[in-house]
Amino acid sequence: MYKPGAAKLKKYLAVCALLAFSTALSAPASAQKEGSEEGGFGSLSGKLKLASNYMYRGLSVSDDGPQLQGSFTWAHDSGFYAGVWASNTSAGGEGNSVEIDPFVGFAGTVGDSGVGYDIGFWYYSFPGSVADLDYWEVYGILSYTLGEADLGASVWYANNYFGDDFFPDTPSYALQTTASYPLPIGEGVSVSGKLGRQIFDESAALTAQDYTYYDIGVSKAWDAVTLDLRWHDADGVKPDLAAPENVGSLVASIVFSF
Repeated sequence: MYKPGAAKLKKYLAVCALLAFSTALSAPASAQKEGSEEGGFGSLSGKLKLASNYMYRGLSVSDDGPQLQGSFTWAHDSGFYAGVWASNTSAGGEGNSVEIDPFVGFAGTVGDSGVGYDIGFWYYSFPGSVADLDYWEVYGILSYTLGEADLGASVWYANNYFGDDFFPDTPSYALQTTASYPLPIGEGVSVSGKLGRQIFDESAALTAQDYTYYDIGVSKAWDAVTLDLRWHDADGVKPDLAAPENVGSLVASIVFSF
C-alpha cells in the first residue's frame, strides 16, 4: 500500500493530539451520561489501544511499526450508535500519517433467540494525503451465543476500495467469521479467532487480487483493561496490494476502556 513521506515523530504527535482530544471529550461525556440516562440521552464510551503493529485484514498498515489507536462512541437505547475511530497509519498516501474514521449504525437482538445483529456505515479517511484514498464500507454483522462460545459472521461492501488513486472504481467485499471461547485457566481469559476472504470486482481490468486472511489469539480481560497476543496472517496477497514483508505478524496489544 501507499507509504507516507512524513517523519515518524510527526505521525505519532498528530495521533497523540487527536487521541488526547477524544479523551478530553469523553471525560465530561461520562458525567453527562450519568445525569441524562433517564432522559434517554444514551451512553458515551471510548477505548485507547496500544499495539505492536496495526493489522488490517492480515496486512500491516503501519509498516510493521507500533499502533496508537482510539475510539469514541455514543450509543442510544434504541440501538442507534455513532462515533469516530482514529489511528496512526502508513497507508493513506504521501504526506499522510493519520486515519480518522467516522461511523454510524444500528444494533440489536432478535428477541430471546441469542441472535444479535449490527448494520452500519464506516468511512475511511486519510486527511493528510495528497492522493484520493478515502472510501466507505457498509456492513452487516450477525452474532450468536452458543453455550459459552460467541460466534459471528459479517459482510463488508465497498463501492471503491481505497479510493480513486489505489484501485480505481473497484468494488470489494469482505466476508468473515469470528469465534471466541473462555478458557478454564482463569477468569477473563479467552481464545478467539477470525477467518475472512477479501474479494475484488475484476471488471475494471484488475488482476486477481482476492486473498484470505485470518487471526488467532489469547486475551485476558480485567474491568477496563484487556491484554491480547495474536497472530495475524493472509494467503494469496499480491504485491499490488501489499509488500510481502507487510503480510502477517504477531501482535501484542493492550486496550483501555472508559
